[in-house]
Amino acid sequence: FAYGQTGSGKSWSMCGASDPPELRGITPRMNEALFVKIKEEQVGTKRFLVMCSYFEIYNEIIFDLLNPVADRGKLGGGLQIKEHPVMGIYVKDLTEIVAEDAKKLEDLLESGIKNRAVSSTMMNSVSSRSHSIFTIKVHQKDDEDPTKSVFAKLNLVDLAGSERQKGTGATGQTLKEGANINKSLSALGNVINALVECANGKKVFIPYRNSKLTRVLQESLGGNSLCTMLATLSPAGCNYEETMSTLRYANRAKAIKVAATKNEEASQLSRLKAEVEELKKKLEHSGGATGGAAGLTEEEREAERQKFEKQLKEMELMMNSSWGDRAKLSEEHQKRMDKIAEDRRIAQQALDEERARRLKLLQEKNDLELSVRALIDFVLHLPKFDGAAPTVLTGEQPRQWLKLYRTLRQQMDELKDQETLMQVFRHGFDEDVKLWGEGVEGSDPGLAATGLNRSQLKLDKLRKGADKLQSLESASSSTSRELAEAMRISQAELEKYRQSFCDEACGEEGAAKATSLEEVSRMLSLLTKQMQGKIDEQAQSSAVELSETGGMVLQYLEALCGKEEPEVETLRSLLADPSLAKMPAGMPAKPLKEYSADEALDTAESTEAVLEQLINLEELCAKTRKSPTELLSRPPPKFIMELACAVRAATGFPQDLAEDWPDAREDKLARLQSIVDAVGPELGVTIDFFDPQDVLKGKEVPKTLRLLQMLAIAPA
Repeated sequence: FAYGQTGSGKSWSMCGASDPPELRGITPRMNEALFVKIKEEQVGTKRFLVMCSYFEIYNEIIFDLLNPVADRGKLGGGLQIKEHPVMGIYVKDLTEIVAEDAKKLEDLLESGIKNRAVSSTMMNSVSSRSHSIFTIKVHQKDDEDPTKSVFAKLNLVDLAGSERQKGTGATGQTLKEGANINKSLSALGNVINALVECANGKKVFIPYRNSKLTRVLQESLGGNSLCTMLATLSPAGCNYEETMSTLRYANRAKAIKVAATKNEEASQLSRLKAEVEELKKKLEHSGGATGGAAGLTEEEREAERQKFEKQLKEMELMMNSSWGDRAKLSEEHQKRMDKIAEDRRIAQQALDEERARRLKLLQEKNDLELSVRALIDFVLHLPKFDGAAPTVLTGEQPRQWLKLYRTLRQQMDELKDQETLMQVFRHGFDEDVKLWGEGVEGSDPGLAATGLNRSQLKLDKLRKGADKLQSLESASSSTSRELAEAMRISQAELEKYRQSFCDEACGEEGAAKATSLEEVSRMLSLLTKQMQGKIDEQAQSSAVELSETGGMVLQYLEALCGKEEPEVETLRSLLADPSLAKMPAGMPAKPLKEYSADEALDTAESTEAVLEQLINLEELCAKTRKSPTELLSRPPPKFIMELACAVRAATGFPQDLAEDWPDAREDKLARLQSIVDAVGPELGVTIDFFDPQDVLKGKEVPKTLRLLQMLAIAPA
């Protein structure tokens, strides 16, 4: 058996790697050497039978690795340890398979390894969370000389490593597993100590029953056996205490004395026959009312008789079972396992097809709420994952998305109603403008005045309606960004977890969970795509076309006032570039390319308006969950660099700007100064009002905002 702290190389020493052959572990080398020896010895009337079993002790419960259970957490899912007066200690109902060659043993070993319980800790990414025991039974039979019919059993044990919580960082289920591992290893240490005392001539009690591990290995440690311990040590200096503990453990084990004798099948058969005769006598004895059965009720005598009958049948079965019977049972078991595997494959294929069909249906429906409900329903039926699993797998997060989407849908309905109302007012405003224009063109002052008065009333309603429309658009955009960002973060968390899980997943249970995670990932991708569609739909729905109306007003103003008047010029500029309407008061309504450095202001509102002509501020600020106005009211240093990078992505200026944000203060100052050094020469001005140190201190915000406006004006 291999013993040592977690991550010191026990599983590697016992199993190794299949390729190249030089890296194979003890178990596969032993399998090969065994059949090489059998081939040499199998001459004349000698015959050999090799059988193997593989099980693990996980949280003090025994699980068959060659016939794994579907759910480890289910009560009663483990196997029981039994003791027989002739056969010794064994695991009841453990699968034993006949192996004809080393390849069969190797396949069974690999199959069992895939079903072992492993988990990731800070000291080992694939830490064994159970003790595993690979048992090989060898029977040698000589038809001419029964005295040469012997048998042996080989236990190849890969113990889970001793660990300390501060080193592994284990929590939740992994912490519970570590506690059970340490408990069983402590029991093994106590058994070794007691065996050493016995070897020194003292009579002490050996606590084999304190742990499933020591109970299973009772014969290996202190019975008719030869035992070898492999101590694995970590080369790290920080593991000095654990290394010394392992060496002390090994030193004590060396002092155990064993006396191994030959296992002869003839002797075992004689003992079995004697046991059968004894059981027959007890059975006959239980039929009467004398001796031990005296004083018992009829029900108690019947129960005792049935118990003896059952024991007798088991004993006769053991005694009469031939090699052919064992091979037949093994073959039948293999057929059952193959059928189960095929049924699972067919069921998994049908499940995959159903999931693909459902995903395609959700894509065709393109209903975000329906997709979220489908995700909730799917994750609620998933098997349990560890404590590090993202919250989207519990269903709680999608429920929050559902509430948020209902709010968004209500906001978009209000936005649509307001847009319809705006269209009605716009139509009325068009009619009044035409009336005003007809009065102007017909030189009818009364008609012009009536049309103008009506237009002013409609214009006032349009302005109020536009303010409300903008407010609703801002609220719905904020909700959309919040929902889209929550989905994006969940998708990123799931992908990170899925990658680590798939790297460590093993066995059919792990493969099923990995497939489920992949399906959740696909559903999240669909949700993200549908959410982006909602954002695009929202951007289109809040647009009210006023260019035709503006054209009529411009035409009548030119006829009334002349083309050179400032008001006419302003209206003409607004119609040519509607984005200028967003410019706050105090800023000239003209394209950014016509601005000079002197016209740059120092308010958050004007800076937002100027930058919006080059980049999408809402998208840039989405990941911070703050509005552009909030961020610009006191710009963080990193946000300033992100703005500069966004301007460069849109315009190519500044050319030599580094995108990374350093940790050192001096480097941060240098990054900010590089913006100044690029903007000043481009505008032909000297920027002496800005000091990068003020940005790091959060001071002189107006000067920072003025620099940001000049950053936008320079490339324009």
